[in-house]
Amino acid sequence: MNNQTRKATLVLALLGFFIGNAVQAQDELSLSQAIEQGLANNFSIQIEENKKEQAANLNTWGQAGMFPNISLNASPSISYQDLETDNPFRFGGSNTSTDVSPTLQASWVLFDGMNVRMTKGKLALLEEQSSGNAQIIIENTVQAIILAYYTVLLEERRTEVFANTLNLSRDRYDYVKLKGDLGSAVTFDILRDKNAYLTDSSNYLTQLLNHKNAVRNLNLLLAQPVDKTYQFTDSLSAQETSFSLDELAAAMKSSNSNLRNQYVNLEILQKEIGISRSAMYPRLTFNVSGSNGWNHVELGTPIGPPTDQISGINTTTLSLAANLTLSFTLYNGGKIKNQIKNARIQEQIGQLQIKDLELTLDNSLISSYDRYNLRQNLNSIASVNLETADLNLSMGEERYRNGSINSFNYRDLQITYLQTALVYYQSIYNLIESKTELLRLSGGILSEN
Repeated sequence: MNNQTRKATLVLALLGFFIGNAVQAQDELSLSQAIEQGLANNFSIQIEENKKEQAANLNTWGQAGMFPNISLNASPSISYQDLETDNPFRFGGSNTSTDVSPTLQASWVLFDGMNVRMTKGKLALLEEQSSGNAQIIIENTVQAIILAYYTVLLEERRTEVFANTLNLSRDRYDYVKLKGDLGSAVTFDILRDKNAYLTDSSNYLTQLLNHKNAVRNLNLLLAQPVDKTYQFTDSLSAQETSFSLDELAAAMKSSNSNLRNQYVNLEILQKEIGISRSAMYPRLTFNVSGSNGWNHVELGTPIGPPTDQISGINTTTLSLAANLTLSFTLYNGGKIKNQIKNARIQEQIGQLQIKDLELTLDNSLISSYDRYNLRQNLNSIASVNLETADLNLSMGEERYRNGSINSFNYRDLQITYLQTALVYYQSIYNLIESKTELLRLSGGILSEN
């Protein structure tokens, strides 16, 4: 029994030694540095930035159809003709004809019911919407990094609490063993304290794994190797802020990224109505074309007297053409009217989505505001409760040493301290989480961080 205890104590000591050495070799990481790394490296942000660049590339007048389309075509051809005949009045033999006719064509839409301007406006709104999507991804990523960073700090504090509890259990176990060696403690007391010591050892080892997983989750957001470790320089502390619900609501209506993006989406739907209506107007197109044809005919049988025979004929043809084309759809089975109706229905859907989002955000803001105020009070209570539990544990240790209380009473004080400390640190994290959510809803999470 003694050998097993010594082995367990040695393992924990070595574990603490290696952890201490690892901390010394770790890079320091503050919350602001974590956010900076996340904004620079996070894959979701990079993907959204590429989509934003795609939308910017499409937002041009050429993409909208304002400029003419110019094309160059060339159609070379070779033909063969057999001229052999029994007709005495025709020459025999064969001819080979080579023809090259490059053609330059240009088509320019002069008027199409404002379709070009409507399309250009839609492309600009799509680029703005893409920027809004990137803004939403950035805000969500910053919120996730903040919570992941403080989760690591929470797990660190929890690890310290479990380590402190383990030390107390080990000291009590060593103490009762010593009493057993002196004959003043029974086997039942020794086994009971040994069981408490082993239970706290298991809790501590499990908590070490929780801490490692929290660091891995943070590395995932920062796009860093999952096993990279840091020395975290910020502390898990509650910074209480006094918020005004009216000010938060006003900021949310003007700055919330989801709501602003939904407004942009409504403008896009309104542009779609104009684009659909443009099909009802005539379309005027200016067309220009030009070609320069070159033809060579190789005669199988020379023509003319021997002194002046012709073996081939070359011809060149230049042609230019220009015209205006006016087209107007008189009837197509009601397709245009249906497209306009559907576009208007989509606009109505967009308006309903805005109202639904506004109501949802109002509800989320009020709930988050009340939750934040509640958690402020809970954190204050937890702080006082932890001071009381810590004092009781210190006094209980002295009373246990002098025999005023038994091991059961001291273990109860120890468990109470453990639970109270965990509740206190969790209350700090909950308060930070509520504050971060309020900042995200009101559109101030980036300016605050």
